[in-house]
Amino acid sequence: MSRTLLLRFAAALLLVASSAGCSVLSAGTLRVAVVDEPLNLSAAYLDESSALVGGLVQAGLYRPDAAFRPQALLADGEPTISPGGTTWSVKLKNGLSFHDGSFLTSDDVAFTYELAKSGQCPLAADICDLVRTRLESVEADGGQRVTFRLIASWSPWATRGLTIPILPKAALLKSLERFRAAVAGADRTLITLARENIVAELDATSCGLPTTNACEYAPFIPQLERTLSQAGLSLPDPRMLPTLNGGAQGGAARNDEAYAKDLFGRLTRFESYLLTPAESQLEVAYPLLDAGLIPVGAGPYKFVERTPGESLSLESFSGFALGEPLTGRVLVRRYATQAGAISAFQASQLDWVPHLSATSVAGLEVRSGATLLKGPSSRGYLFLAFNMRPGRPFADPVVRSALSSCVDLPSIISEAAGESGIPISSTVAPNSWAAPSPAAAETVRDTAGARASLVADGWSEESDGVFAKLGSRLEASILVRDGQSARTSAAQLIADQAAECGFSLSVSAQSYSSEILPRLRYPNDFDAYIGSWQWSLDPDDSDLFSSAACPTEEDPAGKNFACWQSGTADSLLRQGLGSASESVRAPLYAEFQAHRRSERPYLLLWADAGYALLSSGISWPTAESDVSSPLYAWSIESWGD
Repeated sequence: MSRTLLLRFAAALLLVASSAGCSVLSAGTLRVAVVDEPLNLSAAYLDESSALVGGLVQAGLYRPDAAFRPQALLADGEPTISPGGTTWSVKLKNGLSFHDGSFLTSDDVAFTYELAKSGQCPLAADICDLVRTRLESVEADGGQRVTFRLIASWSPWATRGLTIPILPKAALLKSLERFRAAVAGADRTLITLARENIVAELDATSCGLPTTNACEYAPFIPQLERTLSQAGLSLPDPRMLPTLNGGAQGGAARNDEAYAKDLFGRLTRFESYLLTPAESQLEVAYPLLDAGLIPVGAGPYKFVERTPGESLSLESFSGFALGEPLTGRVLVRRYATQAGAISAFQASQLDWVPHLSATSVAGLEVRSGATLLKGPSSRGYLFLAFNMRPGRPFADPVVRSALSSCVDLPSIISEAAGESGIPISSTVAPNSWAAPSPAAAETVRDTAGARASLVADGWSEESDGVFAKLGSRLEASILVRDGQSARTSAAQLIADQAAECGFSLSVSAQSYSSEILPRLRYPNDFDAYIGSWQWSLDPDDSDLFSSAACPTEEDPAGKNFACWQSGTADSLLRQGLGSASESVRAPLYAEFQAHRRSERPYLLLWADAGYALLSSGISWPTAESDVSSPLYAWSIESWGD
């Protein structure tokens, strides 16, 4: 389950920064591998590849460093925060500009946040949700100062709200005007008729029903191409949508089904555009604008050219707010698979391969002059959540504590996750300024103590070894997502070990979308669940653990599906949100984590490791402290050989 993509976007920007130094004193070109076509590069990223390239091209007011502290980028120093914490004022650096030479002012900042706050926000979903739910208004003075008024005091605004990419208002409006001119002759009636005819034909086949095959859009390619072309829309380059085994260096044919679905998406989007008032057309047309493929930003690198399906070239931006990057050029090459990218790296055709999985690097002997990096992945951590609603087996805190004391986490991690599992005892991201140090143990196995605590609570062992109390037995099911072998293995190991303490646990692997997700919603029909969250840029966990986040009939999708109701936890979280001071907040989150371990809404399992291949010789001033962070490569201007 995804918590937020903001950290992934930040990681993409910062990780690519690390590799920039590998070619500073050699050819001056950094060769980077991605496995998806970089699209939607104006802050509408949908995948890691797009976020990586978009992060190079775009820049925010601030950026997080390796310890997740916000560091000024376009901003001139720290924000000024009102006593109540609801008003944040930011002054921009002098002489800022975008890649096209236009000045970057507070008007561009306000434009970006207003776009994100709009009802049809076209940016990355998590950016839209964040700004909509936290920002009351934004005001620009037309020059160098912008003022944000929040709906309520919210200290994570520093890292989560002020780090989104700042977009060029003038360039986007020009892109919209080019689009308007191209489609000026489109007939709305014909567009609607074309869409309705395709939908009717799909419905006639009953596609998508459980007993039939999925809908097939490929047969409609000629019709879709003809309709869009006649309307004046540009068609996607088929090379951007290769078959599974294609991509750069692959020479594969077009993926007809993916291509057709893209065309149909454009058709429905264009129909919406034609029905939208002029003042809202930017939001609706945004995915169709050329700015998504040929972006203009204020980041360290500017777009040069693209060979669809193969590569994308960027060059250093001399007007970058922190000075021109040392590496003059970045060449992003697309590969169909991680294996293909690794092979190219081993042949010295690449300098950096990010976002590698444990499976892809298993047993890899890295070529000379290169290194394999391992550290906490931005993808986050796994947990065992207990349903604490009355009537459920784990509603009893003694039962939750006993189970947690009965498992041997180190052996579970070793067997289920191998070397890719990193032990954790906090929901705060590793290396965050708020991460407890030294880290406490998440749990220590004590089967005798676990059994004794259950007996003291009135539980007794029955003839089959399972504990019972007042007619209820310690029987429960652990829900896991099907196809996730590590999670399933962990669940079975937990069940096996818990049997020594009188538990009878079964493992139920289910489809996430059709079975698990509905059961995590109100009224929460599960006993225990192994899931995952992404790390957050800020240590606040109110969205996961506050009493208000427990799913209800009115708000069935609350993220606190464990339904942990704790006045102490709520108080600590509120205090943490009410101050922007690290010295005030850090002890509060340390106390919160200790309280979480005491009451056990979650038993944390492990953090996923992330891997990257880099050419050797890279150095930077803060490498020793940065290397263990998901954002280890935050300081692009300081990297070198």
